[in-house]
Amino acid sequence: MKIIIGTFGQETNTFTPDRIGFEKLAPAGWVKAETMVEKLRGTGHYIGGAIKAAEEYGVQVVPIDSIDLIGAPIMTEECLEYCLDHICEEIKEKLEGVDGIYLGMHGGGRTEEVDDLEAYTLKRIREVAGDLPIMSSLDLHCNMTPERVALSDGLFVIKEFPHIDMDTAGYLATKTLIRTLRGEIKPVMTLVNIPVLLPNTTSTTYQNPMKEIKELVAKTCEENNFIDASIVHGFSANDQYWAGSSILIVAERDATKEANELAEYFWSKREEFNPKPLNPTQAIDEALEKVKDGYVIINEATDNPGSGCPGDGTHLLRELIERDISDTVFMSILDPEVAEQAHKAGVGSFIDINLGGKTVQIAGDPVELKNVEVLNLSNGNFRVVSPLDYGVKKSLGKSARLRHNNVEIVVISIRDQAFDDRGLLMTGADINDYKIVCLKSANHFRGYFQDRADDIVTCDTPGVRPTNLKLNPYKYVRRPIYPLDDNVLFKL
Repeated sequence: MKIIIGTFGQETNTFTPDRIGFEKLAPAGWVKAETMVEKLRGTGHYIGGAIKAAEEYGVQVVPIDSIDLIGAPIMTEECLEYCLDHICEEIKEKLEGVDGIYLGMHGGGRTEEVDDLEAYTLKRIREVAGDLPIMSSLDLHCNMTPERVALSDGLFVIKEFPHIDMDTAGYLATKTLIRTLRGEIKPVMTLVNIPVLLPNTTSTTYQNPMKEIKELVAKTCEENNFIDASIVHGFSANDQYWAGSSILIVAERDATKEANELAEYFWSKREEFNPKPLNPTQAIDEALEKVKDGYVIINEATDNPGSGCPGDGTHLLRELIERDISDTVFMSILDPEVAEQAHKAGVGSFIDINLGGKTVQIAGDPVELKNVEVLNLSNGNFRVVSPLDYGVKKSLGKSARLRHNNVEIVVISIRDQAFDDRGLLMTGADINDYKIVCLKSANHFRGYFQDRADDIVTCDTPGVRPTNLKLNPYKYVRRPIYPLDDNVLFKL
């Protein structure tokens, strides 16, 4: 038996004004087919799980050139068609003797012309592969659509936020594909869409209410011997018709009754997700109160690069610099111009910089700093040690650790959110030497820091991923929907 494996997709923040081409969608280029297995075997990547399942079942994998799944602004139509032309042509060339396809996707993607990126991707692939079985893993921040379900033979959603189980989802999707091809099972998908948009700051599976909802879904899955069952959080920064939460069950029978019961329970918990935002002043005050013997994390979720935000917002940074608190570090802010300036100046030099604030006005103006010391430089390369993407090689491009009075700042050249402390360690610093560590992420950083930090404080700043969803200029999402509208009814 042979199966094609690969990944393509994007988590699209439609509220950012930028548009991206291939060079920003895939800063490191294609994940090449010929090196994929060697690069991703044994990692926490979707493909790591897919390879594990195939090897356990004695199935040959046929890799195709792939795109790492990232959060980003809307990709151009030119970029979309270039990527899918490339992928479909390669599938066509390698299709002979292939029994099925595993494709890791995101589920929260769209372009200006394509409302459902994943459904469009499946359509394009089916033009080449016909009725060949196709199964996929999806991010739990996907907006699940009926069309996507109809085009797929099986969709398997990760369960954790932070996403420490991507490899598990890739493994289950591939295992189910293999068992289906062998005639052992015949999966049936049941989808229930729920009119709820979730903020990304309050929906971590490490805390209630989502923790108990996740556990109930898992219990229902086990008791009914389903293949899989998921609470799909949805991606509220993607303004598309089906944006919102849902229940998806994969079983060997129709599971409408159980899906409806889970959807009703989730609906009853909707008000518990309402955020209690802290501005930068409040967040720093609370962090200082919570410091014990180690460090406190302040996460700026509203400028989370993982949600397609620019990553160069300056509101929290400006407050940190103005207060000039000792033993603090900002890890990190995107500014390739300043990173290049630091590299040209060299370690030990002092430079004047205009830092950050160069993408969207709402995220803040550049911070003008004089006599900033260049403490260390880095090429930005490291291997992830967080449970999320563990073992995967990453690069933040030319990077520098700077110091302005008491505050240290890591400046990077490639937009990415923090999963662990490697973005600081790559500049020669030990995170345990600080008491306040600021980073840009919503919840993925918790996979590494939840049990290491003294505490975690979430900061709400003006940005393109506000915790108050009513600030988003929605045009296309179905209405009425909670929390945008009052007196929303959910009828099954």
